This record gives sequence, C-alpha cells and structure tokens, in this order.
Amino acid sequence: MREPYSILVAGVGGQGNLVCGRIIAEATTKQGLRPVVGDTFGASRRGGSVLTHIRIGTEDWGPLIPKGEANILLGFEPVEALRAALRFASDKTVAIVSNTPIPPSNVTSGNLVYPEVSDIKRGLESICEKVYMLDAEPVLKSLDSTRVLNSYMLGALSILEGMPLDSRNLKQALAEVLDSDRDMTAFNEGAKALQDMRI
Repeated sequence: MREPYSILVAGVGGQGNLVCGRIIAEATTKQGLRPVVGDTFGASRRGGSVLTHIRIGTEDWGPLIPKGEANILLGFEPVEALRAALRFASDKTVAIVSNTPIPPSNVTSGNLVYPEVSDIKRGLESICEKVYMLDAEPVLKSLDSTRVLNSYMLGALSILEGMPLDSRNLKQALAEVLDSDRDMTAFNEGAKALQDMRI
C-alpha cells in the first residue's frame, strides 16, 4: 500500500458520514495501521454538505486529503459526490456512489433543477478511474430505514479490490460501533451489490 491511502466520504448532514469515518478508523486500527480522520461541513444543519477525510498509513498524516489525491470516493449523495470529485478525485480514484438524490432546499423550492443522475455519472467517469453507481433504495425500503445507507456503502467498500482494509475488520468495526441487525444486513447487501456489478 502506498501511503497514505485516502478515502473520502461525501454526503449531506444526517446520512451518517461521521459514523462511517469512525467505523473505517476502527477497522484501520484493527490492522495495526494509523487512521487520521478530518471532517468538513457546509451548512451546519441536517441536509448541509459534509465531507469526511480518512487517511490511512503507518504514521500520522495531515487530516485533509490534498487536491486530486483521493484513492476512494464514497458518495452517499450523487451531487455531493460529483462536487467532491471535482476537487479531490483524479484518474487514480475509484468512486462508489449511491444514485439516490437528496435535493437541497434550493431545488425543492423550485429555484434550481437537480441534474440527471446519468449526467452526474458521466461527470464522475470523466474524472475518476472507475465509477460504481449503486441503487440502495430497494434495500433501504425493505429495512424501513434510510439511516442504514452508510452501512450499505461500507459493505460495498469492503469488497473493493486493492482496498487495504480487510472486509472482516470493517464488519467487526460496524458491529462494535452500531450493534444493529439492520445495519449488518445493509452491509451484506452493499457487498453483494458491488460484487454483482463486478461479475
């Protein structure tokens, strides 16, 4: 692994970015590596932009990923993923993105139009090495909770080739931090979704 290995989680307030960062950090320490986590916030309310930077290595690094240096972009919301990619991604970035939009207030008020998800995907593909767009909606509905999206996305992350964290450590960290059957089911479904896309 070339150090530091950098994972960026992009979403909006209320989606569980911070918990996701904590779980990845816990999994990292289980492997004897050192995580450095930094968070940046947009509007300080539910629905505002949130970025969680996780940098992994054998020594301490600055908490924020430099421009173009993200190895993985974990996008909980499509527009936020594209916004993050424009700054932090490059042709060495693999993006795993939920294709479920959460329109901001200026879209719901009718002042702006939310872009087509297909256009967002094309934008991501023009920047990143590889883009996986996942449809988490059926799983979230079956579990009757949108709050398990972060666990679903961690499941997808857990089977990504070349990712330095062992899937068992991510699963164990998830169980320790959240201790929820629904979250574990979402994790397993996310892993299956990405596996099916790679076949």
